[in-house]
Amino acid sequence: MPESVGRYVLMRELARGSTATVYLARDPVADREVAVKVFTHAPGDPGLTRGTHRASFLNEAALVGRLHHPHIVALLDAGVEADYSYVVMEYVPGGALARHATTDNLLPLARVLESAFKISRALDYALQHGVLHRDIKPANVLLAEPFDVKLTDFGVARIATATHTEITGVGSPAYMSPEQLADQPLDHRTDIYSLGVLTYQLLTGRLPFHAPSVGELMRLIADQEAPRLRTLRPELPEVIEATVQRAMQKDAYLRYQSWAEFSTDLAISLASSR
Repeated sequence: MPESVGRYVLMRELARGSTATVYLARDPVADREVAVKVFTHAPGDPGLTRGTHRASFLNEAALVGRLHHPHIVALLDAGVEADYSYVVMEYVPGGALARHATTDNLLPLARVLESAFKISRALDYALQHGVLHRDIKPANVLLAEPFDVKLTDFGVARIATATHTEITGVGSPAYMSPEQLADQPLDHRTDIYSLGVLTYQLLTGRLPFHAPSVGELMRLIADQEAPRLRTLRPELPEVIEATVQRAMQKDAYLRYQSWAEFSTDLAISLASSR
């Protein structure tokens, strides 16, 4: 771990992914803790001029200072050095929602629906600014304290005003819509599907589809219906099952057609859980 990145003093590693490493850091100018995502590349490596690393960095750098929403992690700064590029984000200390996506550590029902509702509002706001996230999953939702949620990782987002090449064929297959897996044109309904999958997992502790290979998983997502929620949790109100099932329809035209519509039914589901 380097001692610093730009003006930011690195303290410890928070997470490591396929394109970058995230560190907890100190901003001595603003006198606050921040998270710094570092995209590394060797001198002379084409990674900074083309490829996934560059596109992921440019996606997030393009959003610095643009998305101001209580349920989206704020992007504060970005920079390019000789051996790496980086983006600076607000630090959210509660870890990722992924730890509550297993059967032995589920959140209370109302918390799950509250989280899904807040994420839906964040994604509606992003859409109004021309952004599709395209990688909705529990690992990309951070927990603030006291309990709150913040969407992060716009590295594979599609940005309407971007001047760089769009990343294609990327995402987390288990959460991807059938049209995203088929590399078809996408709109906001692909994020609606992914949020439906995320909600399903937070309610049950399992993904709707399991397979030994990515190819088989893609076939199941395209052709098979997921087990109904109430077969896994019979105590769930029918309105919750119906809401998640509609969000996860394979045909995009049978899903919710707007975030406002989906958010309304999530709010109704939340009311039914209390």
